[in-house]
Amino acid sequence: MIGEAIRLVTGAVGRTVDAGERWLFDGKKATYGLAAMRILIGVAVLGSLTVNFADRHYVWGPGARWLTPWLTVDEYGFPFTWVFGQDDGTTAFTLKYLLLAALAVAFTLGWRTRVVTPLLMISIAGLMRLNPLADDAGDNIVRIMLLFLCFADTSMRWSLDARRRARPGYRPLVPTPPWVGTLFHNVALMAVATQVFMIYMTSGLSKVQGSMWQEGVGLYYPLRIGQYAPWPGLNELVYTNGVFVTIGSYVTVFVQVLFPLLLLRRGTRVLALLAIFAMHIGIAVTMALPWFSLAMIAADMVFMRDDTYRALIRWARRSRRGRPPSDPEPEPARAVAEPRPVP
Repeated sequence: MIGEAIRLVTGAVGRTVDAGERWLFDGKKATYGLAAMRILIGVAVLGSLTVNFADRHYVWGPGARWLTPWLTVDEYGFPFTWVFGQDDGTTAFTLKYLLLAALAVAFTLGWRTRVVTPLLMISIAGLMRLNPLADDAGDNIVRIMLLFLCFADTSMRWSLDARRRARPGYRPLVPTPPWVGTLFHNVALMAVATQVFMIYMTSGLSKVQGSMWQEGVGLYYPLRIGQYAPWPGLNELVYTNGVFVTIGSYVTVFVQVLFPLLLLRRGTRVLALLAIFAMHIGIAVTMALPWFSLAMIAADMVFMRDDTYRALIRWARRSRRGRPPSDPEPEPARAVAEPRPVP
């Protein structure tokens, strides 16, 4: 009996190891999701740089010294001190700032992502270290995710790199065995998913410990903070609705704490992603944190299956051609073999 139990356990362990090995090496996963993540993170970085361009010197550049003694510079070492320095002049800082924006554009378009991604990560981290007071959680998420994306192939879809690879006679600059790229890609995907799980579960568990969220009024107080309210009238319309505040508070905690489990089945996964997207859109609109919300939505895109992206692409193409989305695509014409002459 003990021997039978041991055989069952070892068999289950062996099947689990085999399934994990197949998942790691049998093709790159979430190629569309990582491409969407790349585009949205690039837009978030570029948007943040654009809206702060007029005040760049007073936020991170030489003019930020007015924050002393409240200003504390993160003591990152090399290579994060390679691009931006505390002693940069106004001209040098502006040129480096524009270089960072150019890297964000190249990253969004998927041009030379193997080189651009680490450069963008180093540059954005070097800029943000100059004034941590000006950062928010979105900047931390972007820096962490860019580190993971350095090891993933984010340009397989919707990129200039994909167009270049499709050309006849293309050869990679540094040839590597296919299994190496697949392994690094899938491990990076796992790191992104794990980081998102940690963020949501930590946020949800911290909410559970507070009496406000337990009583269903957790959304009320953040919406009353004046400095986070771009449209006070809209916030007032939301927080004065008791039913919405109660339902929203409980749904937020429930989805964040149970997010990994909700992804296991298709029905609950759809509901969880819709709730998370709605939550981040609400944060962007009512709390004036668009870049944080966009960075989180970007990370959440990897949880949509490639089949879902392909279905959306087919629907968009049908709609663009003017056919109803429900019409099936015409089957491709099959070549008819010509009759062979009888000898």
